[in-house]
Amino acid sequence: MSRTAEFVAGASDPAQLPRLSHPEIAFAGRSNVGKSSLLNRLVGQRKLARVSKTPGRTQQINFFLIEQRLTFVDLPGYGFARVPAHVKQQWKHLVEGYLSTRRNLRGVVVIVDLRRGVEEDDAQLLDYLRTEGIPAILVATKADKLAYGARQQRARQVATGLVHSVATLIVCSAESGEGIDQLWKQLAACCAGHTG
Repeated sequence: MSRTAEFVAGASDPAQLPRLSHPEIAFAGRSNVGKSSLLNRLVGQRKLARVSKTPGRTQQINFFLIEQRLTFVDLPGYGFARVPAHVKQQWKHLVEGYLSTRRNLRGVVVIVDLRRGVEEDDAQLLDYLRTEGIPAILVATKADKLAYGARQQRARQVATGLVHSVATLIVCSAESGEGIDQLWKQLAACCAGHTG
């Protein structure tokens, strides 16, 4: 299903963050986790978010208006070794600046590769979100890369390791569409009660 979606703003510095009125859902994950592909699958558009073969290409926060009632916020990827330390610091400053100041932020979708599970960077982000009181939705993507049995086993292992960081784990595939409807339901639940 295709939804109307348009790019509305980009910010490479906290001072550039736009003032927007709709509820916001941010998307975060390691640089090679398939975040852009998942965003594109959610809205049914192939080129909304740029998919790159080079991890770490998104070096700014991008804002997309969905159906004129919701904003998807694409946060820069993290955890890619070949990015210089000063660039990592800039990203940290930018992302924390966003997460700590957005009144309309309703939740953060933290995306991990199902095959790798929650890595150290992901765990740090989940801890940060918990400390800030920001709801987190954990999505394990690239499910299509595993056979059904292995997929179920990995999902159980990832869920077992969560403890109290997040309430739910959604297994997704941008390729097959698995889990996309379930994720939309979670996003709707996060945004319920938003008055603008």
